[in-house]
Amino acid sequence: MALTAMEVKRLTCPEGQKQIKKSDGNGLYLLVKASGSKLWRLRYRYAGKHQELALGQYPTIPLLEARNLAAQARALLVQGINPTAERRSRKRETVAVERTFKIIALAWWEQQESSWSSDHAKKVKRWIEQELKSIGKLSVDAVDQGHITEVMLSIEKGGHPRKAPVILSVINRIFGYALAHRFTRNNPAQGLPLSDILKPMPKVEHRAEITRSKDLGQLIRDIDNSDLGSYCTAEALKLIPRLFLRPGEIRNLRWDYIDFDQKILVIPAEDMKRGREHLVPLADQVIEHLQAVQEITGYSSYVFPNERDSGKPLSKNVMTNLLRKLGYSADVMSAHGFRATASTILHEQGWKPEVIEAQLAHLTGTATSRAYNRSIYLSERTTMMQIWADYLEAVRDGADVVSIGAK
Repeated sequence: MALTAMEVKRLTCPEGQKQIKKSDGNGLYLLVKASGSKLWRLRYRYAGKHQELALGQYPTIPLLEARNLAAQARALLVQGINPTAERRSRKRETVAVERTFKIIALAWWEQQESSWSSDHAKKVKRWIEQELKSIGKLSVDAVDQGHITEVMLSIEKGGHPRKAPVILSVINRIFGYALAHRFTRNNPAQGLPLSDILKPMPKVEHRAEITRSKDLGQLIRDIDNSDLGSYCTAEALKLIPRLFLRPGEIRNLRWDYIDFDQKILVIPAEDMKRGREHLVPLADQVIEHLQAVQEITGYSSYVFPNERDSGKPLSKNVMTNLLRKLGYSADVMSAHGFRATASTILHEQGWKPEVIEAQLAHLTGTATSRAYNRSIYLSERTTMMQIWADYLEAVRDGADVVSIGAK
């Protein structure tokens, strides 16, 4: 006898029983459990064997809908199709759609976004949506090295070959995410021989830098003894070789970033290129220098205020322009080149690469390790910055050979 909606609603499992079955006819029945749950099932025969198909739970699936689902399943049986197999097939197709490369890539992007600057996050998302569009609709399992090679060649053809290795690195990380979450079992980006796929690229023109002690000593003398340029420009140029900061970070320094007692400079994330707070230990010479500058520019929130508006920082390119006035052309030295100078000399003198990179505010390691490194290398960085300041002072004053190896 067929069930009624009221009967289905009132049905309960008798005390002492684990479950009961109430038939609606034509193989459809309601499984009522002692826990109170009510489950629709369809019993049918296919290829000479009895099978069951789960149709959902009451009241999410009411009686009328359960009958419709049962009718659809019986219609498949008339066509010689096993409704259970058909459901599995549809589920696989749904999973494949949910695991397209683009969906996995955007899930990875959302996970990483907070560790990037706003500009970098937008750039990576644009790469996923535009540069990787050709593989975006493919199942992540269907993407192979051939597909990725086509992406790399497309980037080269578009006139941006230098983007190729960066975007290949992004693809590699996306597949790393997919592997970790078991969305795939392979990473076609790993080991892809990019140098054999793309044409050789022209050598990168590195920023000009001076690394010989004698030449560096002359440069520091010229800077420290110069009477050219405005006061703030001259003092900013004196400071930049001693802090490893980018010119823009020097220009935007504020007095409230400096802790004279702790001898440290704390630049907030919003003022750093990489969008992370950065700590700069201050050598004794730097402390003395900044205290002298504060007597002149302490009226402004900026260490080096703009001449025309003290509420704004020093203008762009003024430090590089002063270097030109001092006789240092673009192919000899730039304001940004002091970072490369320090990095080269300190590496040659045996300082740990991770300590140097941390002080240059370069991103290395995982997001977790980078947050940890912010403080783990602070003691070594403090020692290194003092030794570096002593070194600059020594070569400026004429010393020919100065050892600044890690202690």
